[in-house]
Amino acid sequence: MKRFTTIGFLLGSLLFAALAIRALDVNAANPAKASVSFRVGTSIWLNDARFRQLLDLFDKYPNATDEVTFFTQTTHTPIPDDELERRCVILKDRIAETKARGYRAGINILCTMGHHPEDLPHAIGPEIPRGITINGVEAQGTLCPNSDAFRQRIRRIFTALAKANPDYIWIDDDVRVSHMIDSSGASGSICFCDTCMKALSERFGTTLTREELGAKFGDPGVLAKVRQFSADSINDLFALIEKTVHETLPDVPLGFMTGERYEEGYDFNRWAITLSGPNRDKEVYWRPGGGFYSQDFMSSLFEKSHQLGRQISLLPPEVVVVQSEIENFPYQPLSKSAYVTTLEAVSHIAAGCTGAAFNVLTMNDEPLDEYEHMIATVAKRRPFFDLAVQNLGRVPNVGVFPLWERTDANFGDRTPIDVLTNGIAETGVPVAYQYSPDDSNVFLLSRSFLNHHSRDQMKEYFKKGVYFDLDTVGLANDPGTYALNDLTGMEYGGVIRVDGIEKFTDHELNGKFAGRTRDLRQSFWREPIYELHLTSPKAETLSSAVDYGGNEVAKTILGIYENPLGGRVCLNGYFPWSNFYNYPKQSQIRRIMRWLSKDTLPGYVDSFGKIHFWMRKQAEDGSFAAVAINANFDPAEEAAFMIKTELSEITVYDFDCNETTVKGSEPDSDGYRRFVVSEIAPWQPILIVGKGK
Repeated sequence: MKRFTTIGFLLGSLLFAALAIRALDVNAANPAKASVSFRVGTSIWLNDARFRQLLDLFDKYPNATDEVTFFTQTTHTPIPDDELERRCVILKDRIAETKARGYRAGINILCTMGHHPEDLPHAIGPEIPRGITINGVEAQGTLCPNSDAFRQRIRRIFTALAKANPDYIWIDDDVRVSHMIDSSGASGSICFCDTCMKALSERFGTTLTREELGAKFGDPGVLAKVRQFSADSINDLFALIEKTVHETLPDVPLGFMTGERYEEGYDFNRWAITLSGPNRDKEVYWRPGGGFYSQDFMSSLFEKSHQLGRQISLLPPEVVVVQSEIENFPYQPLSKSAYVTTLEAVSHIAAGCTGAAFNVLTMNDEPLDEYEHMIATVAKRRPFFDLAVQNLGRVPNVGVFPLWERTDANFGDRTPIDVLTNGIAETGVPVAYQYSPDDSNVFLLSRSFLNHHSRDQMKEYFKKGVYFDLDTVGLANDPGTYALNDLTGMEYGGVIRVDGIEKFTDHELNGKFAGRTRDLRQSFWREPIYELHLTSPKAETLSSAVDYGGNEVAKTILGIYENPLGGRVCLNGYFPWSNFYNYPKQSQIRRIMRWLSKDTLPGYVDSFGKIHFWMRKQAEDGSFAAVAINANFDPAEEAAFMIKTELSEITVYDFDCNETTVKGSEPDSDGYRRFVVSEIAPWQPILIVGKGK
C-alpha cells in the first residue's frame, strides 16, 4: 500500500495531539477584562499636535483602550538603521508622556524582515542581503533572515527599541516566508539565497541548487524539510530578539503577529516558548490575524474568526494576552463602520482571543476628528468585550472539528479548511479548533487531510463521527490506497450534471421536513450532483434527487452509516459544504451532526436563522459560556439553543450588557435542554453564561 505519512507529517500529527493533551485548564481563572490596544502610525505620533489630540481623545473616552502601540513606520520595507534609531529616541518621550496619562505604551516594529517592495528609495541599503525566491527572484523589500549582516542589524535595532523603555514590543507578521515579492502583488516563498541553500543542502545531505530543490516540491517529505528549515530560521531569529531585548529590559513582554502559516509549519507553540526566554518566564503576547479590511463581504468576518481560532489553538496555555488584529486598511472610515469594527472584535473573542488590537486610525498627517466616532464606539462596546473575556477566557472551543493540522500541505486542496468550516458554522453548529480526544467526536473530513495520513490513522477517526463528500470517499475507498469501504458504507454511484433537486426522505433525522426540497440550480453554478451507491445494507438514505418533472434521478445523494468500529459517517453528494440557508436543510445538518456525535455535541442552534454559535468547554461544576451572533439583517426572534447541560437556566447578555435570565426546558432523553432567547437584533451578539452548581 502506498504510504501517505512522512516522518515530518507524523511528527506534526504527534505534536498536534500533544498540544491537545496539554489543553487549557477549564477551571483556571479567566482574565479580569479584555486586553485592548490602539496601534498608532508615525503620521500621528511624529506630529506633536496630532499626538496630543489622540491622547486627548483617549482621555475623553477613557474606556476605549488600555494601551497605545506605536508603529515604527507606515511603509512596508525596512528603513535604515540610523533612521529607526532616531525614531526610537522620539518614541522614548512619546512613551513616557503616554504612560503619564495612565496608559500602557509599547512599540510595534512593522518591518523586521520586510513585507513587500514599497517606498524602495527610502529602504535600507544593499548591505543587508535580500531574500531570494525558489525561482531565483530577489525580494527587493524583504531581507534574508539568515545572513550575518541581518543578525547584526537585529541586535542594533532591537536594542534601540528596548532603550525607548516600552511596556511591550510587538513583532509584526512580516516574519514569515511568504511575501508579496514584486509590485504586481505576486507572492513567493523565501529564502533560497546562497546562504540558505547551503544550510538546506546540509539538511538534505547533498548539494542542491534552487532549480533542483524546486523540482522536488511536490514530494511531501522534501516540503516538510523545507518548512522545518523555515520554522527553525524564524525560531533562531526569535531567540536572538529575545536575548537582545531582555539584556536591556529584562521583563518586557514580546508579542508576535501571525496569520495562517503552513509554509513555516505553523510552529507557533515553539516560537512562543522561545520568545518567553530560556527559563520560559517572560510574558508573551500574541496577535492572530487575517484579511477582513472592509464590510463589503460580511461572511469574511467569520472566516477570519475561524482562522484566528486555529492560530490560537496552537499556543501554549501561558499565553494569556491574545489581541485579535482588527485592521481597517487603508483606514478610510466608511470602508468599515465603527459598529462592524467592534462586532468583529466580539467575533474574534468568541473564537478564542482575549482582547483586540485596533489598527483603525489614519496613516496620513491629518486631523483625527473623523475618527472620534470610532474611538467612542470602541469605548461604548468595551464593557461587552470585558464581560465576554471574563467568562470565556482561554477555555477551548468545543464542537465539530474540521480536520486540519499544522503540517497540512494546503496546496492544491480541492476542499480547503475554510470551506469545511464556514458553511457548517453558519447553521449554528459550534466548531472546535483543536483536536481533543475527550471532546472532538465529529470530524469534517477533506480529501487533502485524508491524503496525508495512513490507513491506520484514518481508522481512528472513523471510530467516531465523520462528515465528508464524494471527492473524499473516492480516495477513502480506493483499493490501492486506503480501502476503507467497510467503514464508509457508500461509494460513488454516478453523476447528474443538470436539473437535479434534493428531496428529503421520510427519515427520523429529517423529522417534519420529509418530502421538502432544496434546488440549487446546477445550470447556474455548474456543480454536479453525485449519486451514492449504498454498499452496506445498514446504510440509510436521507436525500434523493428528482428532476423538474418530479421524477427520481438518484435514489441516494445524502446517506448515513454506522460502521463496524462503532463510528458513524455521513456522505453528502449535493452541495455538501454550502447553501444551508433554508430551515429544512439547516435542521437536517444540525440533526446529522448531533447523530454523528452520538448525542455528545455540546449544543447547537435549533431555530431558523443565520446565527453563528461558539461554545467553550464546560467546567467540572457545569459552568460554561458561549457567544452567538445573528448574521442577518432581520431580527432572530425566538432564537432557540439546544445545550447539553444539567443547568436549568442561563444568563444572556446583549451587546449593551443588559442581562436576562432564560429558563430551559426539561432535559430530553439525551440531556439536552432547549433555551429560547426572545430576540437577537440584526448583526448583534449575545453572551450566554451558565453558572455551575
